Amino acid sequence: MRISVILPTHARETVIREALDSILAQTRPADEIIVIDDGSPGDMAVALRPYSGRIRLFRQENAGVAAARNRGVALATGDWLTFLDSDDLWRPDRLAVLERDLAEADGDVVAHLGNVLYTGEGYAEDLFAIKGVDFPRGRAARLQDPLAFVISGMTLQGAAIRRDALAAAGGFDPSMRMLSDTAFFCQLALVGPFLVTGDILAELRRLPGDRNAVTRLRRTAGHYAQEMHVHYLERLAARDLTPAQRRLAHRHLSGACFLLAQSLFSSDRAAARRMLRRSASIHPSPLKGWLKAAIAGAFGPIGFRLFTARNDMLDRS
Repeated sequence: MRISVILPTHARETVIREALDSILAQTRPADEIIVIDDGSPGDMAVALRPYSGRIRLFRQENAGVAAARNRGVALATGDWLTFLDSDDLWRPDRLAVLERDLAEADGDVVAHLGNVLYTGEGYAEDLFAIKGVDFPRGRAARLQDPLAFVISGMTLQGAAIRRDALAAAGGFDPSMRMLSDTAFFCQLALVGPFLVTGDILAELRRLPGDRNAVTRLRRTAGHYAQEMHVHYLERLAARDLTPAQRRLAHRHLSGACFLLAQSLFSSDRAAARRMLRRSASIHPSPLKGWLKAAIAGAFGPIGFRLFTARNDMLDRS
């Protein structure tokens, strides 16, 4: 089994070495490491000169993280593809855990996911705790229908994806400046079953003063983030789904439309009300959907707050 690592980067010359060192310190070495410099203004080749011969470095004009990942996928030679961002770290046994679990897996498994730890000033919390799910440590559990697990958000740093399954899912949407990873996982969940372990495989760091973090954009462009939620859920809902998957997709799409209406309300009340009607019309429980829309439309911010309870932990990394 050949494992490729794809590491996109932009203007992170000061921290990327830590990410690369965590890859090179793996107890089960990677078969290749591909770094995609997504149009960094500095000289990434000079910064990475100490890694010459151990990595493959490619530069492209700045096109965003999704395009950089797609470029890395096209260049990779492994049959299993893994990913790390240039400000994050892998645990030393990250690839050993992958190999351990795949050795026991059926041939139809398309992805392997592990837990990740979000860290920053004053906090550390793992993804599975945030999502309220529990998976075994020391082994992996099989998810026959993984859509419910990934639809609310999933990250690539703890994922390994079979090359042909990634192609079947369509790769990463380069038009999305954020949430392209979750959008991808929603499509991948329709391709085949996943393996999931509770072992923590990566640390996703919120570094002080980092102006290039995608989550900074999520905070400063909240309206765009909600548009991207609606975008990937509309794309999902248009697929050929089982009745249970369709209900799940419509419930999440209804919620995304509701949050987009909330972000529109102060600037374009007419557009917000149109989005509220869309939210209500696709809600799996019509009475509840129309009740939420009516209260939010009538009472504005107070009405919206009655139905929204945010957990910002995923925005920290």
